[in-house]
Amino acid sequence: MAGKPPAWVVSNRESVRREAAPYRGMDLEQRATHLAMAVRAGARLLASRADRDRVLRMRDPLPRSTVAALTRLRIQARGQR
Repeated sequence: MAGKPPAWVVSNRESVRREAAPYRGMDLEQRATHLAMAVRAGARLLASRADRDRVLRMRDPLPRSTVAALTRLRIQARGQR
């Protein structure tokens, strides 16, 4: 029979809220710094892979809804010229 979980156990929702809390109040410059750090980390990870070129060729197909939205927006943009 399972007992009551320890006090430090929280719901997934609360866990994510706590993890995201430091980022909520960031200004644009702070966010840009974090984005640049993430991009550099990704570049380092990619450079360390033996299959770098194969990874760079990978592309996820766009969802049909996105393709439809892009088509609609292109038609709309052409009409405004």
